[in-house]
Amino acid sequence: MNNIKKQITARKNSISYALKGISNIINSEVNARIHMASTIAVVVAGVICELSIEKWMAIAFAIAIVWIAETINTAVEKLCNLVVDNKYHPKVKVIKDISAGAVLISAVLSVVIAVLVFLK
Repeated sequence: MNNIKKQITARKNSISYALKGISNIINSEVNARIHMASTIAVVVAGVICELSIEKWMAIAFAIAIVWIAETINTAVEKLCNLVVDNKYHPKVKVIKDISAGAVLISAVLSVVIAVLVFLK
């Protein structure tokens, strides 16, 4: 029984750490706040338009893919900054640019999905 309590506590801690990470991104990254505003706007628009379950699935995917890309990008940037002690390094710039490119790809995909959902 004690092992089950430890497992439950470990899962609670994992969720708490993840929520702290999300909170950190929202509080420290301008782009994350833009994503948050966009997320709220799209959800409100979806409620107003009474989207079908299939359209909500597409919207949920689009929102999630942008947030996943943004969180990974932020982690990559912070790790790179830590490694080079916040100093410029051309190889780190390439890594950060590639990571930011993933966010851009996900954002473009999300816009395409939103256009298809809301204009069809």
